[in-house]
Amino acid sequence: MKRKAVLTSLTLGVAAMLSAATPARALEAIPAGGSAAQRMMMPMPLPRPIPAPPGPGWVWVPPVYQTVVREVWVPPTYRTVYDRVWTGPVYKTVTERVWAPEQYGWRKLTVFEGGQYVERYEWVQTSPGHYETCTRQVLVSQGDWSYVPRQEEITPGHYERRAVQEMVTPGHWERRDPIPVPMPPMPPLPNLPPVPPVTGGRPPGLEPFSPLWDWPADSKPEKK
Repeated sequence: MKRKAVLTSLTLGVAAMLSAATPARALEAIPAGGSAAQRMMMPMPLPRPIPAPPGPGWVWVPPVYQTVVREVWVPPTYRTVYDRVWTGPVYKTVTERVWAPEQYGWRKLTVFEGGQYVERYEWVQTSPGHYETCTRQVLVSQGDWSYVPRQEEITPGHYERRAVQEMVTPGHWERRDPIPVPMPPMPPLPNLPPVPPVTGGRPPGLEPFSPLWDWPADSKPEKK
């Protein structure tokens, strides 16, 4: 009993999830005369998925449509009507080879006896036994009344002017690389004092312990 209760609760839970996942638009697409089961089981057409991009830097451009007025053919509508029709009996022809027994009967004989004609009757065989082909009808099915469906036209087919959506350009992928970010302008340099030109010797302020003491164009000063 406990296992049955658990299975029942799981079934109800799955049914509740499916009913919650059914979109309202799917129910609106069902005719009003449909049953509740049909309204729940009617599938909705899903939108076409966008294909995968060829690579980075590609952008999907959706299709472009325009509304135009066209002459659209509206097919006729029919309804099914059942008529009560009499169906006659069905027979089949059967051909058999049967034995026909010999036939007997009375035969009149006229004989001349005692100077006059005398009529007599005797029991003789009229036809010997033999086989003959016999054809007969065998009943296959008896006649009966039945209901035969037929299509009855309600509204004839006709043309109507309707606004339809026509595709101008199909959806496609376009290569759109990211726009490079421009570099900001360089800030103006502050007003620094001019650097005096070097005419020869060591630059001013160069100490004896500096790595640049050994200047290539000069020689070391003599020690006093």
